Amino acid sequence: MTNDRIIATLNDLIEALKDGEKGLALAAKDTREAELTRAFSDGVTANQAAAAELRDQVRLLGGTAEQGRSMGAAVRRSWTSVRAMVSPRDDATIMEECERDERYVRGRYAEARELDLPGAIRSIVERHHRTIVEGHYRMLDLRNRFRDRVPRANPDRTVP
Repeated sequence: MTNDRIIATLNDLIEALKDGEKGLALAAKDTREAELTRAFSDGVTANQAAAAELRDQVRLLGGTAEQGRSMGAAVRRSWTSVRAMVSPRDDATIMEECERDERYVRGRYAEARELDLPGAIRSIVERHHRTIVEGHYRMLDLRNRFRDRVPRANPDRTVP
């Protein structure tokens, strides 16, 4: 695998982490539950640390950590912003959005794991992936616990 392809892959992961960080920061601001605020804030910190580590790897490969470069990510950010504006900002909805974002980042890492990455970078990606999977499970648990505790704008809506 070429350095350019590795750099592009790492930049894609950085972008996914930054998007997740923004969503979690907004969720931490909007929630009314202390437990959720802590969980979201922990997620922001974890995403920042992972993105910083990947940026270091990009620099070691002679590349530049680029942000906002993917059209798909731009479309995703726009859709997320629209959804946040029209959706109620109750804790159950916030949890659903965060779980969806965590699933997206987890998927990006799963795709990166399928590539032929150099050993040191593969090790970092594998470690990040394990942390992301744990965070996603935590988000699923929180979502499941809080979705029934918070009054919803549309009580007939079924959450998977």
